[in-house]
Amino acid sequence: MKGIFNAVKDYLMFTPRAREEKFYLGTPQSNTEYDVRGESEATTERDTVFCDIEQNLSYVKKRFTYPINNDVVIREISMRRGRRAFIVFIDGMVSSELVDLAVIKPLLELPFFSGGEGAGEGEAIMERFVAHSQAFSTKSMDVVFEEINFGSCAVFAEGFESAFVFDVREWGHRSIDKPDNEQSIYGPQEAFAEMLRNNTALVRKIIKSEKLIAEGIKVGRKSKTRGVMLYISDIANPELVDEVRRRLNGINMDYVISVEEVAMMMEENTFSTMTHFLETERPDRVARALTEGRVAFILNGNPQVLVMPTNIFELTHSVSDDYLRVPYANMIRIIRMIAIFFSTLLPGLYLAITLFHQEIIPTYLLYSISASRENVPFPSVLELLLMDLSFEMIREAGLRMPGPIGSTLGIVGGLILGQAAVSAKIVSPIMIIVIAITGIGSFATADYSLSWSFRVLRLIFIVLGSVMGFYGIAIGIFVYGLSLAAQKSFGVPFLEPTFKLKNDNMANAVFVNPVWRRENRPDFLKTKNGREEPKISRSWKTKKRYQ
Repeated sequence: MKGIFNAVKDYLMFTPRAREEKFYLGTPQSNTEYDVRGESEATTERDTVFCDIEQNLSYVKKRFTYPINNDVVIREISMRRGRRAFIVFIDGMVSSELVDLAVIKPLLELPFFSGGEGAGEGEAIMERFVAHSQAFSTKSMDVVFEEINFGSCAVFAEGFESAFVFDVREWGHRSIDKPDNEQSIYGPQEAFAEMLRNNTALVRKIIKSEKLIAEGIKVGRKSKTRGVMLYISDIANPELVDEVRRRLNGINMDYVISVEEVAMMMEENTFSTMTHFLETERPDRVARALTEGRVAFILNGNPQVLVMPTNIFELTHSVSDDYLRVPYANMIRIIRMIAIFFSTLLPGLYLAITLFHQEIIPTYLLYSISASRENVPFPSVLELLLMDLSFEMIREAGLRMPGPIGSTLGIVGGLILGQAAVSAKIVSPIMIIVIAITGIGSFATADYSLSWSFRVLRLIFIVLGSVMGFYGIAIGIFVYGLSLAAQKSFGVPFLEPTFKLKNDNMANAVFVNPVWRRENRPDFLKTKNGREEPKISRSWKTKKRYQ
């Protein structure tokens, strides 16, 4: 009863609100770690392991902000004869079973020496008592913390001026699955995932050679994201390998998370519409590129792999080209080239013809176009831009929505929007056809980043075609060709091997050569070994001489 009375009283009577303090985000002030006045030189943070176990424990807790950082686990252990030790690892990044069996159990059973006899015996302990395959000792604190942040476990023992690091990492990750963006009916059905060593193992499973070098490189001053540069030592050009290594080591930024950031930091021309890298998620494509003399880069936590150098023709090729018979693969390449032409130039050509060059249109088709546009209130340019923008919005909305909903949204949205626009006399039916063919052509582009380039070019050619007709489109193609000719991907001209018409590489760049005719590696890569197969690779087909 009292509660009801208080509720009625609070409802009827006014009670002033308590004053609330508003929060304002201020500028952080840097903490002065030392005072340079009166000192000859600045002091630096200690980088070596202490001999005293208490100093090591205090330093580790301070560096990890323990116990505020609650996923950091510090376990103190009392070994035989009273020798103290402690282990450090990050929960969720290690295998608890490995820590128990390979780290804690041997520490409790380890027959340590008494007194000071154990000091300096780190190598002997590693050789005789460590029950783990991947372990090492180090005196550097920076190395210890870097390994802990990467999923390892560190052990500090009393009387030792070095720490022991055990590779016991076990992260949650995706299993090896089918490729999502580079699907193919033929060939292997495996794709890269986010685990670095799993990705390198997928490549080594295909290229079973000790000449395949997996050179470790860390990117990012603070993140120290681990990556691997792959190349075949007896094929790849050493200058190409050195240049890729120089650019990777020259990335001077604090945190590197994605391989796309690495690509943008390594590219020569930032504002070019064309990418200078081949991004792939297929191990077989990376393996084939390595056997040609190229270099690949895998970054931990990324399912995409960078392949360099590349050219305009490589970006238009598909994975299925290497697994189809020659007539089928050539037919697909021709269809793909036509699709690229339509996705880039068809809207601009339509505007140029209808606005400036009506004489090339057959009479009855011209009558049909004029009749369809009779009740449309907008000019052709605005009509085309409106429908192109609507199509791009449907495409982006389909990508952002979940799988089943996204595909349904693309189909239903396109049909309803197109039919409603035609019924409302906002656009003409032939404009819907032009936009539909253009969209289908953009989806037929093999490389996703290349489709972005053609989408930008399409807008440029729409403007040129609506202002100057065929002359504007011709000028645009000429200027764009000059810009491509001036670009290089790691020292290789981007239009290679266009001007070598009698070269086998030029024939294979446009069409697919039979496997038995791919005798030489691309000459523009200047590999150590230019021949990939002997002159006669099908020895069974040679004629036998009968006595």
